[in-house]
Amino acid sequence: MNNYAYLIKAKAKATEAKSLFCWFSAKSDTRAEREILNILEDEGIAVGRSADHQLPIRTNFPVLDNLPEESTLDATWCERYQLDENGCWQKIIVQPATQPSSVDTAGSGASMDESAVSNLPVETQAMCVSDADNTAGICVADDLQTEYADDESAAFQLAAMPFRIQLLAQYVAEDGPIYHISMPHRRRLSALEMDVENHAIQDLILAAENEPEIRKLDQATLWKFTRANKDVFPEDKRHELGLRVQFVKAWVSTEYIDRGLLVKEWAKGNRVSLIQRTDTNTNAGGGNKTDRNPDYEHTLDTLDVEIALATLPMDFDIYNIPVSIHRRAKEIVSKKESPFEEWSQALRKTAGILDFSRAAIFALIRGAAENVHHFPVSLQTYINANLTESKHCTPAAETVAAAKHIVGTISESKKEAINREEVSLQLAADRGEFVEGISDPTDPKWIHEDLTKPKQPEIANVGGGLYSIENLTSTPAAASKETSDNVQMEETLNDEISVNSEISISETTADSTTGDAQNGEQTNSVDNAPGHHNERYRHLMIDLETMGKKANAPIVSIGAVFFNPATGSTGGEFYVSVSLESSMLFGGNPDAETIIWWLKQSPEARSAITMNDALTLVDALELLSDFISENSDVGSDVQVWGNGASFDNVILRSSYNRAEIECPWKYWNDRDVRTITEIGNAIGINPRYDIPFEGDMHNALSDARHQVKYVSAIWRELVKD
Repeated sequence: MNNYAYLIKAKAKATEAKSLFCWFSAKSDTRAEREILNILEDEGIAVGRSADHQLPIRTNFPVLDNLPEESTLDATWCERYQLDENGCWQKIIVQPATQPSSVDTAGSGASMDESAVSNLPVETQAMCVSDADNTAGICVADDLQTEYADDESAAFQLAAMPFRIQLLAQYVAEDGPIYHISMPHRRRLSALEMDVENHAIQDLILAAENEPEIRKLDQATLWKFTRANKDVFPEDKRHELGLRVQFVKAWVSTEYIDRGLLVKEWAKGNRVSLIQRTDTNTNAGGGNKTDRNPDYEHTLDTLDVEIALATLPMDFDIYNIPVSIHRRAKEIVSKKESPFEEWSQALRKTAGILDFSRAAIFALIRGAAENVHHFPVSLQTYINANLTESKHCTPAAETVAAAKHIVGTISESKKEAINREEVSLQLAADRGEFVEGISDPTDPKWIHEDLTKPKQPEIANVGGGLYSIENLTSTPAAASKETSDNVQMEETLNDEISVNSEISISETTADSTTGDAQNGEQTNSVDNAPGHHNERYRHLMIDLETMGKKANAPIVSIGAVFFNPATGSTGGEFYVSVSLESSMLFGGNPDAETIIWWLKQSPEARSAITMNDALTLVDALELLSDFISENSDVGSDVQVWGNGASFDNVILRSSYNRAEIECPWKYWNDRDVRTITEIGNAIGINPRYDIPFEGDMHNALSDARHQVKYVSAIWRELVKD
């Protein structure tokens, strides 16, 4: 069990609300995040958008003797303690100058009782007097402006002031973050805020307020943020507001340890969106302008493709690579063939490797000795001595020539024809076909068969949930599979009008492959393909059952399966039933057509959406996020497949937004099942209907499993040589 401490800050506009503190023990970070939200909900404290309090902020656990009771919300903690620049809680010590030694109250001349003052908020300790009869503190905050109008020594908490004042206070602080300011200092900051002629200040405010995460920063981090802006955008020059906004977003999304590198890159004029690191954890670069397309995102993965291209024997236009050559390079990368693998291992460890031009990478590899990759020390020595370049955006003519880049010597059409012929012959030989001039005719491995004998089309179950669709593309019958029966099945399988599983919740949760979602545990990881038990997956198939067809449709069940479309193997599986009432409370809007459709279904199907043990929408979405993070090592870069460009993915992302939970994948990683199915039809295959459906139709998990099968079948047909 670990200890967790959270600060729930009151918003500046909520004058009656107080900042809260809470600590408790939990098994993991994920459970702690859910527990603090449960505690706030039990106490009736709303957080987030349109609420009086901000979302909980995790802090270092305070090692103090006078902690409040575990799992309780303490509204007085922030009056006695504050976070220092290291994020640790420190007791507030009021400077003697902030407390008058005596205050005359109604002419009594009574002295202030120190114990009464110490229990009051720090903002008012310097403004309170004591009653001579009962020593109760009497606040005279209304006299603040007059009593401390010119007192530079009276300090007041900066964290309790509006965000813009906090931002500007840290911006003008030179030596380090500040935590208290005086009333005269406060008035100077207000004047600075209102100075519309100061473009640096106004642009800073607009850029910071455009990113909600900036408001959540503590004072020390906020000071570092303002220093970064000063380093990147000097005050003596005018800068575009859009560029400032771009930097703020990049700074927030960058890991803490990499923010210094990000600032250095931006200060040099390299507008990088993130800091990439080599395999040895050094800066991989990527901010310089190179000879690549300016819209091309160059990463270590794209570097691998360029390395594979450079190891190919044929010459071609390195800036306009033919599709067939590019496909062969991707195959080399996936199979980790030699010498690509040795070059990749060496170059991925080289600091600043992404800053070098494509011509330099090609020239380096193609100019090396034939067997240098077999000797790691010699290979690294060769790289250090020859990977030099002065202008990355305009490589020298000698470098381009060494890269064997084809320019101006033959026509474009002839060049393309030569490239295609060479690649086709090489690919055929790699597949094991006999190619004149490449293959050895004396090799006894060649098998001669009667190619005139027609093969019967078949779909064979090869085990482990995989199906072979060999020869489907050459069969006219397969291309014309769209019969009236298929139309009926299309209507039956249409996810846009299906709502819930037709099996009972008890049957679903008892399935050993789905785990116990009702108890908050992750679903069991299932690998149907032998030999893939340690495989980590990048692709995730998701299927929803809903009570509507629009983006705000309420979700009633979620099914998901990790898979590899190149092999058809599957990984972890996920299934939960979602409370319809909970989905509607978070803005889900059912439609009449779907409700009528459900009224026509079986009693078992209708009862599945009225079970009392269905999860709330928030719990279901959080469990799905945990499932994704625990079963894939690519984080938010997981590629999520859904049925329809406007259905599964859109509805699920909309539900995340309405529940104010971060969607666990990036929008550009959305993948559409319907699109790849249509592509399959275009090339003459339709495995969606050819592969038998296993399980219960309109069960989200069964539908997701079936979609994995036919998407993988089409994928393999498309990428095969």
